[in-house]
Amino acid sequence: SIDKYKSRFVVCGYSQVKGFDYESTFSATLRSTSFRLLMALAAGEGLSLDHFDVTNAFTQSKIDAEIYVTPPKGFTDYDKNGKPKILRLKKALYGTKQASRLWQETLSNYLIKELGFTQCKYDSCLYIKRKGEHTCMLGIYVDDIICAHNGNMLNWFKDKFTGDGGFNAKHLGKLSWFLGMAVDQSAKHVITINQSQYIDKLIKRFMPY
Repeated sequence: SIDKYKSRFVVCGYSQVKGFDYESTFSATLRSTSFRLLMALAAGEGLSLDHFDVTNAFTQSKIDAEIYVTPPKGFTDYDKNGKPKILRLKKALYGTKQASRLWQETLSNYLIKELGFTQCKYDSCLYIKRKGEHTCMLGIYVDDIICAHNGNMLNWFKDKFTGDGGFNAKHLGKLSWFLGMAVDQSAKHVITINQSQYIDKLIKRFMPY
């Protein structure tokens, strides 16, 4: 009955109980120093930078616990006894505490096992794959992916990731903005980053006149 699972309506993660609805929640994000390192490596090796955004990333990984939620308004269904039915999650939803970790595991397993990337030992959000003289480096920040590439590696990654891999993601084109920093790329692979927009906000906030 619905009363049996009343305490487990956990689209709102604050209702989840550690050890019952989830075991662990930790997931890494790309460090700022690793981001700058990736920019330096791309400039040094003459790589171009592109940006991918994964659509509804958390929902693209399977949930690892028995989680029940109330149906959205307008979709309520009833059993033969007239009691409202509840839904069991098959995919991680935003709001569940383990969603970020599950997405990171799903993405990491695919990149390593299916595409042959090597994960950095010092930052788990950095990946690299070399095919002869061609290189593809990835920097991951939750659902944002930086792809540093040369040769045909961009098309290869795009076809594999959004095609064979079945991930729902958008290619946003050349990397121009990432985590509040503007990224400029020249034809000679000179890469510069700045926080001019953030500085402008501070000036307007503290020096309005």
